[in-house]
Amino acid sequence: MNNMKKTSTNIKMMLAATVLLLTGSQNSFAVETVVQKVNVQHQENLTLKGLVLDEAGMPVIGASVMIKGSKTGTVTDLNGRFEINAKGEATVVVSYVGYKKEEVVMRSGKVSVINLTSDGQDLDEVVVTGYGTFKKSAYAGSAATVKTQSMKDVPGISVNEMLQGAAPGVTMQQASGQPGSYTALNVRGMGSFNASSSPLYVIDGVPVISGDISALGTDAGLDALSTLNPSDIESLTVIKDAAAASLYGSRAANGVIIITTKKGKVGTAKVGFKADWGFSDFAMDYRKTLSGEQRRDVLQNAFYNDYISQGYSESESTQYALEDADKYAPKPWCGYTDWRDIMFQKGSHSNYETNVSGGNDRAKYYASLGYMNQEGITLNSGLRRISARVNTEFKATNHFTFGLNTMFSDVKQDAFSEGTSYTSPFYSTVSKVTPSDPVYNEDGSWNRDFIGNGDRNPLLSMKYDSKKEYVTRFMNTLWGEYEFIDNLKFKSTLSYDYQINKSRNWYDPRTSNGDDYNGLEEDYMYERKKFNWSNQLTYKYTWNDAHNIDLLAGYEVDDQQRSYIGVESQNFATGDKHVISNGAKVSGGAGSNNGTRIISYLARANYDYMNKYFFGASYRIDGSSRLAEDSRWGSFWSLSGAWRFSDEAFFEPVKGIITDGKLRASYGINGTLPSDYYGYMGLSSLTANYNAEPGMYPSQIENKDLKWEKNRNFNVGVDLRFIDRINLTVEYYTRTTKDLLMDYPISMTTGFGSYLYNIGKVRNQGVEFELSADIFRTKDFSWTSSLNLAHNQNKVLELDGAQTEIVSGVQIHKIGKSYRTFYVYEFAGINPENGNPMFYTNDIDENGNLIKEATEELDKCNRIEYKKAEADLTGGFINTLRYKWFDLSFNLSFQLGGYAHDKWTQKVDHAGADYDLNLPAYYANAWKQPGDITDIERINVAGDYVMADYYQNTRSVHSTDFLRLRNITFGASLPKEWTKKLGINRCRFYVSGANLWTTAKYDYYDPEATYGGSTIWGTPPLKSVTFGIDLSI
Repeated sequence: MNNMKKTSTNIKMMLAATVLLLTGSQNSFAVETVVQKVNVQHQENLTLKGLVLDEAGMPVIGASVMIKGSKTGTVTDLNGRFEINAKGEATVVVSYVGYKKEEVVMRSGKVSVINLTSDGQDLDEVVVTGYGTFKKSAYAGSAATVKTQSMKDVPGISVNEMLQGAAPGVTMQQASGQPGSYTALNVRGMGSFNASSSPLYVIDGVPVISGDISALGTDAGLDALSTLNPSDIESLTVIKDAAAASLYGSRAANGVIIITTKKGKVGTAKVGFKADWGFSDFAMDYRKTLSGEQRRDVLQNAFYNDYISQGYSESESTQYALEDADKYAPKPWCGYTDWRDIMFQKGSHSNYETNVSGGNDRAKYYASLGYMNQEGITLNSGLRRISARVNTEFKATNHFTFGLNTMFSDVKQDAFSEGTSYTSPFYSTVSKVTPSDPVYNEDGSWNRDFIGNGDRNPLLSMKYDSKKEYVTRFMNTLWGEYEFIDNLKFKSTLSYDYQINKSRNWYDPRTSNGDDYNGLEEDYMYERKKFNWSNQLTYKYTWNDAHNIDLLAGYEVDDQQRSYIGVESQNFATGDKHVISNGAKVSGGAGSNNGTRIISYLARANYDYMNKYFFGASYRIDGSSRLAEDSRWGSFWSLSGAWRFSDEAFFEPVKGIITDGKLRASYGINGTLPSDYYGYMGLSSLTANYNAEPGMYPSQIENKDLKWEKNRNFNVGVDLRFIDRINLTVEYYTRTTKDLLMDYPISMTTGFGSYLYNIGKVRNQGVEFELSADIFRTKDFSWTSSLNLAHNQNKVLELDGAQTEIVSGVQIHKIGKSYRTFYVYEFAGINPENGNPMFYTNDIDENGNLIKEATEELDKCNRIEYKKAEADLTGGFINTLRYKWFDLSFNLSFQLGGYAHDKWTQKVDHAGADYDLNLPAYYANAWKQPGDITDIERINVAGDYVMADYYQNTRSVHSTDFLRLRNITFGASLPKEWTKKLGINRCRFYVSGANLWTTAKYDYYDPEATYGGSTIWGTPPLKSVTFGIDLSI
């Protein structure tokens, strides 16, 4: 026991020394605690002692304790205790974020126990906008704040995935489920056709590089946000309307994602350790195919029927069908091959993190170090990240404060080919390689003779070919703030975000992808630099204890540079040493260097009276190098107001039921810049050559009238709080974007078919609903729950000024309709007499009605507008429960009313016509004889009717309705009485799962394996299970 006490004492002394060294202060509270114990006998009559506990009876560490009316204060230690000097008796004010402030009269010589209770509104009642932090009760705009606490145990979760189902109006799509793949996020619908529809990302007040940073251009991509450690994030705030977004001007038409990282807090040093391990797999059964026996039986029967139809006898047909089955569906020497088992594996992941934080009234710090390694469900698929962060803040004088936030990240991504590559693990196993194809020959050599895939062995390619991305990122922010007089402050922030991506793509000479070149190596280097300088002058003033103003004026510079270089070589002596210089022939090279800059002036004014009536206005002027001189500058503004009607006298009778109520509204304009840095210029390409001689040719038409897309945003909402436990928010919005960038058709005599022009217009309007409640709140048990729902309607209002509709593949962009409306032939079912597919002609009669006449001749049919990709309703249901030592949290997300077109059908719906390929499992239900009622056509090896040729039909459009258990975590914390003897403040074990359960209206493929209204070719969403431990001392 004495050894345990000694260990605990040593740990505390080390922590005190750490704080002293890191802060450079002789007044560290940790040190004070140690020193005070030495002198306690001399101060007994002048020292107030106390213990601060939470609702569960657990110590509150780092709570602020101040003697009322003075500047004397301290914080609670690791055991929730404090000592403070006073003259006999004093009123002490105890406060801690998320709890109600308590005032207690204390006397020396007695230990006072102070119990803090939750304020019911918690941290999520603070809205961080990047240009200031506001209490939600005083905020007139639309924002959703997501705390990361409930998701910190979910493995491999990205920044964007934290918002899934947690923030109303936020939707996302992934082109691939590979680790680190790019995620496209939309806030309140799609607001652009050709420019970016992604929101602006801001970390600790600074806009940062975001989007797909892959240098290889893989289907999965590499998300810039994968360089961030999610455990470093304190909160995410989604800015949806113009009230705050307009201050970001030409970058904020699609919303703003504010990321706030963790900071140090006043108090003794806290050290945390976290480790977890787990595995992953397909979230749903994905595109099942017929087994070897099933495929052989189906094809043999189809061959037999085909020979009978040609007039052969039954015996001849039986013999010929058997021969064809032995040729196209034989049973190989090793038995039928399960290619899914061969090509896919259980993914795995591990994560190790440590952090330290603390500070005093002069210096605060937070530092972290993390290592994460995630292996995908295929060979050559994974993500490894080493990350470090240090956030510091120093109060140099009573008027000057400065800080430095720095982040380092080193990321390696292993990717693989997706799409319709014949060696892609997904496309090959679903379509190109069959159970009759062995992996190896009987002599142990690789099989290079496939029934329908030629010499392309997908496992061989996965073994030797590779795609690797290596990203190093430094993000540094230095800021300083000077307070001239009370509440008149000037803050200047310098930020430099640097990324370099070195990527390697290797096709080995031993594989079908590289044998023609005797090995092919492609190396790319992509460098991105983003410099941001922000200057803000702010002033806050209150008079007569009723009137409050908050003013801001600012100037900003945003400069971005991108450079790229790529080279390839081929013909290698060995595939084991495939650096560029080892290739005998340099076969290609490319490069570019470009940049863009924005200069901005901005102002904001907020006023409130008696914390009851709120008014706000903002104005920003942006000048961008992406536009011509005459149209370079744009103005963006917003107006907002709110009324807390619950503070009115007439509301007193119901105040016990509706404890708070606020009505708010905002309107404003922000914009989106063209994606192309030089889109307004008339350009000529210098890369052309003729007979190996240099040349040039016109490559872009000049358009000096090119300008911003303008987004007009109106939002009205009501916030209600019932019986101090239940919160309800309802919002209605319209977001109309005009001057959309579209490709305007021009005469081909110019040498171009179109050029970029500001002519389109689209509107998104919808309703959002959020209900949260503290269902139970006792000492031993608590349960909080929230439900959010969102409905968005997208409608095209204008196109290019001449056309009313534009057909693009299986979609039609038509005025008055959703942008992603499907335009397909209408499937009329399977003819029960012969098993052929039928379609409706959909001719139009004299009254404008469609004529539903079924026919097997598709060329007599017309396409129709059919369904839309956008869901009618999206939402999430989040719950957090705690009972004594145990905690449980889970998040259900869902969507209703959306559809997707399955583009795989153009490859796999061949009904046996491509009899050397796989067959989807649904062909087990194919038509077999006259009178059969089914929606799957007959197996047709003759190929006289192939549905894959007519994939643009309603049978290929499926519902994406689903309900998914997004994540669930169960944790158990050891009692403090056990851990504090070892100097451990907290020890928690947990198990966490992601996407463990899904139910979908159509489940042949994962309903979230879609992008832009069509299914993806690559990795679908994965499920995972994680086991971990979380320690703090």
